[in-house]
Amino acid sequence: MNKIALTLTLILSFVFIKGLAQMQDNTGKQQPNDIEVIPMNSLKLEVNTMDSVQTSRINSFISSQIENRRFLASVGGIILGTLANKASSIIVKEIKSYFNSSSLGGGLLKTTDSKKNKKDEWNNMIWNECIYVDSLTYMDNLSDFYSKGSFNSALDPENLQFNGFTVTAQKDGQDVLKFYCHLATDDESLFGIYNHSKFRLVLDSLYFYPYRCHLPNMPSNHIFPEKDKEYGRNTRFSFDDRNNLTVTLSFAITSSWYNEAIILAKDVELGVFNVQIPIEEESLSDSVFVYKKDMEGMVPLTIAGDCFIVPRSYMPLPGGKAHWGTGEYNVKLTITEKCDISPKIMKGWKKDYRRLRLMKKGKEMKDYIYNIYKQSGNSIMRSLIESASNHQPKQ
Repeated sequence: MNKIALTLTLILSFVFIKGLAQMQDNTGKQQPNDIEVIPMNSLKLEVNTMDSVQTSRINSFISSQIENRRFLASVGGIILGTLANKASSIIVKEIKSYFNSSSLGGGLLKTTDSKKNKKDEWNNMIWNECIYVDSLTYMDNLSDFYSKGSFNSALDPENLQFNGFTVTAQKDGQDVLKFYCHLATDDESLFGIYNHSKFRLVLDSLYFYPYRCHLPNMPSNHIFPEKDKEYGRNTRFSFDDRNNLTVTLSFAITSSWYNEAIILAKDVELGVFNVQIPIEEESLSDSVFVYKKDMEGMVPLTIAGDCFIVPRSYMPLPGGKAHWGTGEYNVKLTITEKCDISPKIMKGWKKDYRRLRLMKKGKEMKDYIYNIYKQSGNSIMRSLIESASNHQPKQ
């Protein structure tokens, strides 16, 4: 067991013992567990699949381009180490990523009596609030890239079933983001699959709720505001205090496979897709930003990047027959919310600095965070659930 996994195990064991102790009275009798557990947020990634009509169209297109469907049979690879402990290491990495990027980032300057240093500290704190990053990585291989194996080659695109992604993000049980994209199947894109073994993605629809988003990112400054306290400061996003709100999604696709020389190519990056969505107050409809492809008056949003189709892993069959598999792959999703500060909040930095210091003194540090992964079929969901230190068992 590596050091990180061992550390995580010890922390979870300590948390369990501590939670159990809190539920014991002085006589040692266990009391009902009335400690409040609060859902923080969840991030869900689903893989869309082709319907039979789409699959038939792609198969017909590829078949029409060549009579003898023989593609490059061998894909070069590199020999890397074992796949063991991959799932557990990814879980640890995602937990660390959440803490470092969104909850416990900061590295604040030390407070002094100097006016300059106070403004430097305020600048550091205010810009910490202006970015939130969350990510989700598949622990195991997804549903296969193709619905059937192939006797033709490692890059045979026949029976391709992958058709983009659906993403749902929630905060406190409410939707923050809904995103849907599909694999491009226009003639130009199909020629790209045939000629270059690459595919592209098209954004179909997106819903973003700016007033529910994670900005300002208060936890980045170790501030956890209580809902029943009034500090005279917005703890939710406001276009009066912030501007240039942008949401960015990134999908990095990797794969592992054996080639015909029985050489393992492990965790090879096949491509990265990025889409950046600017959110303006005047573009909202009932406090929601809505994008739908081909909607009248809508400026098209493009998903940048491309990706190689997933190589099929080689498997020799009895009788000297060669067979290539259905293409396993992994995806890392990263979502970034980012904004700037308005001249209004910049002008009143002294007052805002005092508020932030007051809020930081009144912070409620969290005892622990449960990080729960669920995987089913073509989807995976990561939920963060917190238990606050001030939530004691009811007497």
